[in-house]
Amino acid sequence: MTSTLTFAALLLFVSHAAPSWPGVRPALIARLGRPGFVALHSLGSLATLALFVYAYREAGGGMPLFIPAGWAAPLVVALMPLAFLLILARITTKFGEHDRPNPPAGIYRITRFPGSMGLLLWALLHLQATGDGRRVVLFVTMAAIALFAMIKNDWVLRRTDAGQTFRAETSALPFAAVLAGRQRLVWSEIGWGRALGTVAAYAAMLIIHPWLFGVSPLYWL
Repeated sequence: MTSTLTFAALLLFVSHAAPSWPGVRPALIARLGRPGFVALHSLGSLATLALFVYAYREAGGGMPLFIPAGWAAPLVVALMPLAFLLILARITTKFGEHDRPNPPAGIYRITRFPGSMGLLLWALLHLQATGDGRRVVLFVTMAAIALFAMIKNDWVLRRTDAGQTFRAETSALPFAAVLAGRQRLVWSEIGWGRALGTVAAYAAMLIIHPWLFGVSPLYWL
């Protein structure tokens, strides 16, 4: 692990966090116009991502920081479909405005932050199954981005009556609101289409994972 990788990880986090903070985005749009903001944000995100990828490739694995448990890799394979479902359902389910969310439906009955929770689950599952320095930096960075998004979005929800109602009816922790009786699981709102899409996407990832990342998720079988 090198200082360049750590610096690139910090820039990657800032490139996601800073423009999304309440008040920053509207101020930048007012000054630059929406096309200017989109162009600046896109270029900045691509530049920081490219720097991170370069630093990651140059860093090498280094000495292991810890040795994963024997059950770590099977746990990733078993739980990653949930991460895929959370992210896919978030992309395909309308949320509304951050300060005026739609009534909880579908995946939002399970968790109020499905996309960020899916990213966090992905990062934590992979973190506990790896041990070399550069991958620890990668997954800690992704977990930090997900946690920041949840904290920021929760803060935004607290600022309006509609947002506070949404918070009261949902939970950040998956299934907590269902178990507490504040929500009920309505499978028809999620649908078999999203379930099949999740299975297809996950199967494809299992197939291409060795070519993309150099290791098969099923190496332990």
